[in-house]
Amino acid sequence: MADTYSWKVATLDREISNGTVYTVHYTVSASRTNPVEGESDYTAGSYGSVGVTADPTSKSFIAYEDLTEDTCIDWVKADLGSESVDSIEASISSNLDNQVNPIDAAGVPWATETTTD
Repeated sequence: MADTYSWKVATLDREISNGTVYTVHYTVSASRTNPVEGESDYTAGSYGSVGVTADPTSKSFIAYEDLTEDTCIDWVKADLGSESVDSIEASISSNLDNQVNPIDAAGVPWATETTTD
């Protein structure tokens, strides 16, 4: 089953005086449909941030109030590069793989005893 990825902007850090954004904080989440009817889908995610440089005197400068989430995600992916974007998504997919077919477990080998009065 194919994983579905969603890149979102969590928040932006900016200089108030000129509206220059200098950090984009982002999240990447993924989901995988659970093939068992009535059971929850599998989900996993990651958080990161990238520094960006903007020149408010440049013709391509976008004022803070005119920014869109898509523009900021484009900045993030450009800063990370395609290999890092692929690596982040692969890591999240690996997390989903481990949810579907766990390789680790936690617990104790004895049953919890119940008492009756």
